Amino acid sequence: MTSSQHGHSQPPDTPDNRSSSATSPEPKDGSSSSPSTSTKWQRIWRVVSYTPKRCRYDPANPPRFSIWLNLLFAFAGAFTVANLYYNHPILHLLAGEFGVSNERASLIPTLAQAGYASGLLFLCPLGDVFPRRLYVLALVLFTATVWLGLCLTDSFAIFCFLTFLTSVTTVTPQLMLPLVGDLAPPHRRATALSVVSSGLMLGLLFARLLSGVVTEYTHWRNIYWLSFGIQYLIFALLWLFMPDYPSTNPDGINYFRILYTILQIFITHPLLVQACLIGFCTSTTFTSFWTTLTFLLSAPPYQYSTLVIGLFALIGIASMFLGPLWSLYITDRFIPLFSVVLGLIICLTGTCIGTYTGTFTVVGPILQAFFLDFGIQTAVIANRSAIFGILPQARNRVNTAYMISAFCGQLTGTAVGNHVFAVGGWRSSGSTSVGFLVVALLLCAVRGPREKGWMGWTGGWAVRKVEDKVRKADEERGHEDMDKVGLAEKSQEASSKDERETKASADIDLESSRKAD
Repeated sequence: MTSSQHGHSQPPDTPDNRSSSATSPEPKDGSSSSPSTSTKWQRIWRVVSYTPKRCRYDPANPPRFSIWLNLLFAFAGAFTVANLYYNHPILHLLAGEFGVSNERASLIPTLAQAGYASGLLFLCPLGDVFPRRLYVLALVLFTATVWLGLCLTDSFAIFCFLTFLTSVTTVTPQLMLPLVGDLAPPHRRATALSVVSSGLMLGLLFARLLSGVVTEYTHWRNIYWLSFGIQYLIFALLWLFMPDYPSTNPDGINYFRILYTILQIFITHPLLVQACLIGFCTSTTFTSFWTTLTFLLSAPPYQYSTLVIGLFALIGIASMFLGPLWSLYITDRFIPLFSVVLGLIICLTGTCIGTYTGTFTVVGPILQAFFLDFGIQTAVIANRSAIFGILPQARNRVNTAYMISAFCGQLTGTAVGNHVFAVGGWRSSGSTSVGFLVVALLLCAVRGPREKGWMGWTGGWAVRKVEDKVRKADEERGHEDMDKVGLAEKSQEASSKDERETKASADIDLESSRKAD
């Protein structure tokens, strides 16, 4: 990689250069400060785009994916996605600070989810065009710099606008996951991806806890100042250690074509549509619960502090440990739709308990938090295992379609849930979530797991993967037979080749002896 690629093509800033610049005539249009400002931005860009020698891409020696780099990506992903959730436990404090109602304050997480969904749709596809190191660094730096406005502004409108803007560029974890798939060796790829994915889930849960703890003992703005510092720390660590990697499409690819193919995939695969609609419904109940829970617990009869409200996020950690065990004994042994249905039933059970008992006992919301997180995780894992078999060569676009529907669901849940809570209270918002879960179960019922069309149960309703295992065993036996045939053919060819070589050698020896005679 040449030095010009790292921003070193301009001459150094020597004293001679500075003196010549100082004596050069100033523009007559009064824009004397423009060259200085331009030079300053150029220097900043050269620093950002510079790649340390140890991180530069060498085709002969590609970057090695170590466990430390894996943990760095998990750390960066956790505290980047956390930006979306710091406001959840402190919405009542934000309402008081800006002098707005609780319903009005709920616009903040709504805009955060809307921004993230926009970034997922319009920025993530560019990861197939731009070099990802520079692209990720630029997004992290932009987010961290704009985040300063959230720490300082006293205007609710500006706070909402900056929340949306920073959420649009908080999609770097979704750019890191495909990069992990490229960097990690095949035998460690699944493990590496699970580490980063666990970091994302921890960031989602830890953000609420950290926000509750910090705002309990200090001012609520300190959690934003802390995030501001962490984001610059992430930028520095990624700048120092994130390896460069060439674009997957160095010749360029049409941006609008990428967006069109996402839509095309979505409308031509019934399984993906079913999974996306179910994901929309489950995401709606998730965000509706966690945003309205703050209002429930901060008001009578509970009147809990922000610290206690933040501790509720710890309930979801249990589901993270149970998730792999569930996948091992249930998801891998049964068809994905069966696990989705079980997950939805678990969600529905917890939501009913929390909705209709949460106004007089805190046990209801505790059980709802556990069952809801565990059930949604179960359904998401099963849905992903199903949709990733649709188009292996376009899994990023399939994932984008699924994630867009999920975050649209989160946006809907935050907006609708908080509006219904403001009008009818906790039971009304919870009953709305019950309705979304019932719709999700109906979506499971209209299309069977082996149905190729849009509706029906063609192929049977057996929940075990017995047929799939038998078919896979047959295929493996077929491959073994083909391998045996291939080996036999190769052996026969080798024998024939040896015979020909032996005969040719004998002919040469005979000819030589004749010449000698």
